[in-house]
Amino acid sequence: MRPRTAAPFFSRSWLIALLIGLAFVGLELTLRFEIAGSDPADQHPALDLTLLLCGYLFMFCLKPIQKTVHHRLCRRSAGKPAR
Repeated sequence: MRPRTAAPFFSRSWLIALLIGLAFVGLELTLRFEIAGSDPADQHPALDLTLLLCGYLFMFCLKPIQKTVHHRLCRRSAGKPAR
């Protein structure tokens, strides 16, 4: 049987991927408030839709990011040199 050392790397890789996602959401909100302002009278539905669609597409990128980070963490722990 193989030792079960993948679980800590799996949770760490998801944590890194979610932190990247959180930075992306923060960047989107900052961009929205810089362009549109925080005044509720200024409505920019096209900007809101664009940011929503970018966030939706980024959700599909989270799993590949997590896989890449997980493979690199496992490779580093196994003693193989990173590329």
